[in-house]
Amino acid sequence: MVTFILVHGTFAKSARWPILQNSLAETARSAGHEPAFEWLSWTGRNRARARQTAASEIYTLVQRIQRTSANERIFIIGHSHGGSAIGYFLKELPEVAKTLAGCAFLSTPFVAIRPRKEALGLIAVLLLFPFFTFLSIWNQIMPPRTNPPLDTPFAIDVMDYLAQTSVYLFGIVMALVIGFLIWFYFKKANVPEKVKLSIRQQTADIPTGNYLFLRYSGDEAAAALSAAQFIAWLGIKISTILKLLTRPLFNEGKIGTFSWLVLYLFLLPTIAYGLLQVLPDFIKFVFHYPDSSFLGNVNPVLIVYKVSALVIVSLLLVCLLAVFLIVITQAVTSWAFGWTRLSTGFLVELAIEPLPFGERSLVHIDWAADSIGLDGYVHSWTYAHPDAIKHLQNWVRTSLGN
Repeated sequence: MVTFILVHGTFAKSARWPILQNSLAETARSAGHEPAFEWLSWTGRNRARARQTAASEIYTLVQRIQRTSANERIFIIGHSHGGSAIGYFLKELPEVAKTLAGCAFLSTPFVAIRPRKEALGLIAVLLLFPFFTFLSIWNQIMPPRTNPPLDTPFAIDVMDYLAQTSVYLFGIVMALVIGFLIWFYFKKANVPEKVKLSIRQQTADIPTGNYLFLRYSGDEAAAALSAAQFIAWLGIKISTILKLLTRPLFNEGKIGTFSWLVLYLFLLPTIAYGLLQVLPDFIKFVFHYPDSSFLGNVNPVLIVYKVSALVIVSLLLVCLLAVFLIVITQAVTSWAFGWTRLSTGFLVELAIEPLPFGERSLVHIDWAADSIGLDGYVHSWTYAHPDAIKHLQNWVRTSLGN
């Protein structure tokens, strides 16, 4: 007897594979085996937990089949994230996996996850971007009065000054509170157990076995994952650049170096001054006051300092903005594809692989060959393409012969 366990992908709970089933039944009978089919209908939710639950259901089903017939040849075939559920089953239960005749993965992405080095430090630096931007805008909307009119009564002037200053200080406190809440959110998410749980959710480390990996050459889902992979790679590279710019902050306590002195005596005051004063003035100069100068005082030392502050702040903001957008995009992508939580998505780096780790062979199917009218998204039709069915038949035939 031969049993084929079929596992559908995400959002495909109602999918059926009649052409594939008939072809596999014909192959099994030609090899002298009576075929049986088990359809594993899981929730199809795009979440790692749903796929891990499906992996447990696969284990339960395999146990039931093996109790009924100890010599049963069992093949598991999964499409898309159904293959991810199979991957969880294989890595969590490697001893049971050894008893299988084989597993086939149709257009399945394999995810590799590792912890992001100095993640909280990177997030702390990234928080400077919205924090100083907020202060810069607030400083323009609610500036404290420093030069009241000479004819203003003293009591009214003091009350007016205190009122405006309190509003300005309220903006600073509000920015600090928001920054602290965000920091506390990521600090809570950085619990080692949660990060380890995310790393455990990778599927690129399945044990060795008799596997078949099929994928369309024009798979639109694979193209989207490649874009996510590029974003992840770009985030790692730009994060490295940001670490070089902020190396003194993460120098493991080597205080007293020249870089520390430069950072505290020049860079930090210059950056703060540039963000709070020079950059807003420059923006107003460009968009609102083309006939005025943001340099203000003609003192050459002050002009050089303002220009330096503008250049340093501009470079830092470009770098921060790039990292900010890329890290957010990577975390949201990881969350949208159901690989990690949104919070832990900021704390890990992930790679989307076409194959698991190790020496594997990927069979490419030309999306334009033997079209048979399957238009639209080719990812959803992997299990119905004639070339895919032929490869599956040959693989099953060879496996049964062995």
